[in-house]
Amino acid sequence: MSVQEKYQSLLELANANGTTYELAEGDGGTLVVTGTAPSAEAKQALWDEYERLDPDFRAGDLILNISTGDAAGGGMHTHTVESGDSLSKIAKEYGIQWKAIWDHNRDILKDPDKIYPGQELKIPM
Repeated sequence: MSVQEKYQSLLELANANGTTYELAEGDGGTLVVTGTAPSAEAKQALWDEYERLDPDFRAGDLILNISTGDAAGGGMHTHTVESGDSLSKIAKEYGIQWKAIWDHNRDILKDPDKIYPGQELKIPM
């Protein structure tokens, strides 16, 4: 089964809920889905489907980079890592999944379990 076949139900949901997206192949054969959901609810539905297909987001074969169309200012915040932070803790603070932060910061993070105080992380909204 290809990665795209594995996540076909997620792509079908995106089509059904009005999310526009593009597919690309990332490093190591990952599927990169970049797009814009029409609402925060539509975006969350995609994340919920992703979690259903890959509990705990451990497969590492999909990068889901979805913003919302109604987000002002480009839909991105930044967060400066403090001592004791984790991606899960930061994600909870912003009401998103940790995997979204990981996907938006792969250029500076090599391991989702290794973040350091002072790092400036992009937070998708």
